[in-house]
Order: sequence, then C-alpha cells, then structure tokens
Amino acid sequence: MLEHVEEIFESIGLSLLIILVFSAAVLRFFGVDMSWSTDLAQLTFAWVCFIGADLAIRKNRHMGVDMLVNRFPLKVRNGIYLFNSILMLCFLAFVVYYGTNLCVTNFQRKFNTLPISYSFATASGPVGGLLMIFTVVANIRKYIGNFIKKDYTNLVKAEAEGGDIL
Repeated sequence: MLEHVEEIFESIGLSLLIILVFSAAVLRFFGVDMSWSTDLAQLTFAWVCFIGADLAIRKNRHMGVDMLVNRFPLKVRNGIYLFNSILMLCFLAFVVYYGTNLCVTNFQRKFNTLPISYSFATASGPVGGLLMIFTVVANIRKYIGNFIKKDYTNLVKAEAEGGDIL
C-alpha cells in the first residue's frame, strides 16, 4: 500500500516538476515572470528525491556496483548486504535526527516567492529518511532470516528480477 502511494506521489511530483520548469522557461522567453515556479520546483524536487530514494530501495532499483560482490558465495553476499544495510540504517538515523533539527531551525525562514515556511522543503529529509529506515529494517530482517534459515534463494530471485539486492 505504501509503495503504491509513493509511486503515485512520484508520478505527480515528477510531472509537476517537468511542467513547472518547462513552462517557466517558455514563458521567460516571452517575458512573463514566473519566479515563484523556481521555489515550487525546488520544494517539489526535494520531496521527489527523498521519496524516490525510498522507492528505489524498496524495489531494489538503486544504483550500485556489484561486480565484486557477485563473485562471492550467497552466504557471504548476504553478510555484505546485511553489513551495508546496518551502515545505511546508521546514516539514515543521522539524516532523520539532524533533518528534524534543520526543520525546526528553518521554521521562520520563508521561500523567496512562496508564502510558506522553508521547513516544508527541509522536512523531505527526515520524512524520506524515516521511510527508508522502515525499508532498510525490513531488509535487515530478511538478511538475518536468511542466516537463520540458511536459505539464500531470495537473493538469487532478486538478481533474476534485474535489481540489486540492497
């Protein structure tokens, strides 16, 4: 359910971003000022990036270099993926903590052309980080479960689907 909501959000956000940037460029050619579109595009871009990052992790479609890792046996790969996920979890905890502090700090700051607080843009970091924490914790549980069951077939299945494992 959450994945479906994220996909809809991403589709709307990317569409809005493309329309804003394209229309601002075309209208600027004709001398029409759309300076507010830059701030709205910046706000949209922040949210699209963080929600999209969670979606990429959730669907195993994020960028990675796995030439070396793919040479290891499945049990070792599972351990590497578990270690990487734990590192990601630690980093995301920092993103959520310091991002929340940044939201509080930016509460009084306003966008140049929009009558809203800049915290709406900075909130994308902790919200996206929290969503990614849920995804990474689910992955950690899967990797620990692989060790307990001594069954690593889900790693092979994910590779066959064309995505990375992390």
